[in-house]
Amino acid sequence: MFRTLRAWPTSPTLRAGLTALAATVIVLVVLVSPAGAQLYRWTDADGTVHYTTDRATIPPGHRDGARDIGAPTPGPPAPPPPPPAAAIVIPYTGGPLVVDAALNGVPLRLVLDTGADRTLISPAAMARAGIDVGRGVAVQIRGVTGDAVATLVSVPSLDVGGTRLGPVAVVVHALPGQHVDGLLGRDVLDAFTVTVDAVSRRAILMPR
Repeated sequence: MFRTLRAWPTSPTLRAGLTALAATVIVLVVLVSPAGAQLYRWTDADGTVHYTTDRATIPPGHRDGARDIGAPTPGPPAPPPPPPAAAIVIPYTGGPLVVDAALNGVPLRLVLDTGADRTLISPAAMARAGIDVGRGVAVQIRGVTGDAVATLVSVPSLDVGGTRLGPVAVVVHALPGQHVDGLLGRDVLDAFTVTVDAVSRRAILMPR
C-alpha cells in the first residue's frame, strides 16, 4: 500500500501568504514499490507538488492532470561510514594486506597473516631497528616450505598503526622473495578486532 505525505500550512494566514508568494511545497512520498513501478507527479489546488506510484490515490479532480514521469530510480549507494578515529585502515589492492608498523621508531611493513601464530620480522629489519638478535633463543618454525631454525627475540614494544604493544616476542627469520619486513601474526592481532570490508576494498583494525 502506498501513502502520500502532505505538508499543510499550520494556519489560514500562513496558507494565504504561501499562495501569494507562489511558493511550491515539495512533499516527500513514502514509496514501497516493486522494480519497474511508474511514478506520477501531480499538483493540488494549493500548488503543493505530490509524487506517488499509485495513480488511484490521486484525487479524481487531479488525476487527468497527473504526469507520468517514469519509473523511480534508486539513488547512488550510500558511502561506507568512516572508521573510528583510533582504527587502522588498510587498503586492499588485490595483493596481501600490508600494515604499517614501527620498531624502535624504524618504519616496518608487515603482512597481515591470520594463519601465523607469532609475528615474524626479518633479520635486516631487526638490524635497522638496532636490536641485537644474538641474545635470542633458537626455535624451530614450520612454514609452507618446510621446517627451519629461527630466533625468538623479545622486543620492548611494537607500534602498529599508532597502537603500541609490548613487550612482544617475535620470530626473527628471513622472508625470501618478499618485499616486506615480516608478518603480523595472531599474537599481535589478538589485540585488535579485524574487519574486512570487501565492498570498500579495505580492512580495519580496531584496538580492543
